[in-house]
Amino acid sequence: MLRSLVAAVLALTTTVVPAESVWLTKYKALESQIGDSLYTNKSSANLAWGESYILRSYLDVYGATQDTHWLDKLVTHTDTILAHADDIDGDGYLGWSTSRYSPVELGNPSFETAASGDTTLPANWTRFQDTGSHIYRTTDVPSGTGSRSVRVVSDLTRWKKLRQPVASTYEGGTQHVLRGWGKRTGSVVGRIVLREGSTTLCMLEYTTSTWTYKEVTCSLPAGRSLEVWLEHKSYTVSGSASFDDVKLSAVLPYIVHDGMIGIPIAEFVRLVAQTPALSGYAAKAATYRAFLENEIVPRWESSSYIGNTWQPIGTTEGLYTQSPNFDAFSHTRVSSDLPYNQALAFGNMLMVLHAVNGNPTYLDRATRLARWTRNDLTSSGGAYIWNYATYTTTKEDLSHANVDLSAFLEFYRSSQVFTAADMTALKNTLLAKMWNDSTTAPVFSLYVDGTGTAANGVDYYLHSWLELTEWDPQVKALVGTKYANFTATNSSHLITLSRLLTWE
Repeated sequence: MLRSLVAAVLALTTTVVPAESVWLTKYKALESQIGDSLYTNKSSANLAWGESYILRSYLDVYGATQDTHWLDKLVTHTDTILAHADDIDGDGYLGWSTSRYSPVELGNPSFETAASGDTTLPANWTRFQDTGSHIYRTTDVPSGTGSRSVRVVSDLTRWKKLRQPVASTYEGGTQHVLRGWGKRTGSVVGRIVLREGSTTLCMLEYTTSTWTYKEVTCSLPAGRSLEVWLEHKSYTVSGSASFDDVKLSAVLPYIVHDGMIGIPIAEFVRLVAQTPALSGYAAKAATYRAFLENEIVPRWESSSYIGNTWQPIGTTEGLYTQSPNFDAFSHTRVSSDLPYNQALAFGNMLMVLHAVNGNPTYLDRATRLARWTRNDLTSSGGAYIWNYATYTTTKEDLSHANVDLSAFLEFYRSSQVFTAADMTALKNTLLAKMWNDSTTAPVFSLYVDGTGTAANGVDYYLHSWLELTEWDPQVKALVGTKYANFTATNSSHLITLSRLLTWE
């Protein structure tokens, strides 16, 4: 009798308490490896294209499990991210920045191109006290940097150096990152030095026999004649110093990064505002909201350094453009327009914040951006196709389209501009244009028109595409098939796993 009762209880327990979701198990495994790897990083590029996905995944998993552990993690991360915001440009607004995308103010920084008439000398560079016997290009390079480096050999008699003037177009009055690879042989200490005349502004030293990457940040005065020198610390010791990928770039703000970082923070603020059970997080949410509203949003229209980047178009459209005051991407840019994804990320954040504060300016900016983009979508066989930017015919790619789609979905769910018919057309973009029609080995193209191959794991960057499951469950089925036996490794994979959990 007792055995029968125990068996009945076990059977009931097995029925009532389901096994943990396979997607939650996969998510937890990856999150334990990478979840805390980025939030202490101060580069806006790493925060935008990595940490923002981690933060959004925490919101997804909380929504699926109602486990506030994930909100606690979000708070820990966000507190640190906000603490690391700075005002390097002195405009009075806090934010994030990076040197990753700003123009490199040196020509031929990787020494790949030889000078005319001398294959041993890198173009754009000048030897100091040498004709080529002690300063020359080599094929000994760090992994992944190219095919050439440069070597400076000591002759124990006088200085041997390589130098190049910094481009006169450099962005003065802000911080720059001097960076590069280096190594040595013998007793030499290799140095990359940025100078104004005889004054050293910043410097890197290399003391190991293996290739080592280093970088240093320094503030540069505007309108000066600067030079970068590759040299030894002393010419009286024997050995050589080798250098590669020597670059100098300004540390600049990017609106897409502020938008990407701001989206999950704004979503947390909205979640707390709309969920009475989360009142314990109200103080944190209020702090985060104030930061976004007082620092990040006005930064892109009222900053004395950045300038006003908002541009209305007619009475119904508008967009955020590149700064009128500095070149954030190239000194030879063909347009001030930003790629769609970069403006849309900021519009996405504004749309979320509007749900909390009802600010009519936020709504105006977001809906104008929505119309600007919506009017540039081209219908093709019931699907939408669009370019990466207004200034190129290259189509939007699968990865960046996640940013576009996130904004489109937010506009739709806020009943602004985008309709269910639009979302169906976007679903058709994935299934009718980009999918290879295989249900057992699904592959998606690189571009939204169905062309190109999404290599190096980009084919798995599907988190916003996955939200189109709302209009066709086959989307979730295909993404689930791709991830069933896939070893996820990065934050884009992590948020896709969290979305698979959401749609389970």
